[in-house]
Amino acid sequence: MKFILLLRHAKSSWDNPELEDFDRPLAGRGLQDAPRMGKFLRKSKYRPEYIVSSTAQRAQQTTKLCLEGMKRDESIVRWDRDLYFESVGKYIEAIHKTPENAETMMLVGHNPLIEATATILSGGRDKTAFRVPTAGLVCLESYAVRWDDINPGTCQVKWMMIPKVVREIIG
Repeated sequence: MKFILLLRHAKSSWDNPELEDFDRPLAGRGLQDAPRMGKFLRKSKYRPEYIVSSTAQRAQQTTKLCLEGMKRDESIVRWDRDLYFESVGKYIEAIHKTPENAETMMLVGHNPLIEATATILSGGRDKTAFRVPTAGLVCLESYAVRWDDINPGTCQVKWMMIPKVVREIIG
C-alpha cells in the first residue's frame, strides 16, 4: 500500500505588492497553520518518509514549518521548482521518483495543481472534484506495488483534512 499526501501551501501574504508571486511569504495565519498540520501528521499514522516541495517561498516555509510540527528534519525533502511552474504531469513524475522504501510521501504545492492532481489520481477527468483550501491536506491511497505504477485513476481518497478542523481537534 502506498499513501500520497497532497498539501497545499499555507495562507500567503499579499502585504507587499512589489513581490513576484513566487517570492510571496506566508501570512500570519499560514505561519500558524503549517506547523499545526505537521503536528496533525505526527499524531496520525500518515507521517511521510519522503517529501517533494515547490521552491516558491510560501511552499518552502510551509514545508519547513510542517516538518517542525512533525518533529522531522529537512533531510527527507527534495526541493522541486517544477511544482510551481509546471503541470499535473510533473506532480505525478515527482511521485514516481519516490524511494521504494517509503510507504508515505507528500507533495507540497499550489492550486490549481494540488486539486487537479488529487482529482486525476483518484479517477476524475474533466472537473476538479476537490476544493483544497490553503494548508489543506488530501490523503490518497493506492495498492500499487511501486511508486512508478501510480498513474491517473490508480488511487482512492482516504481522507481530507483542513486547518480549521485541526484547530478544533488539537488546538
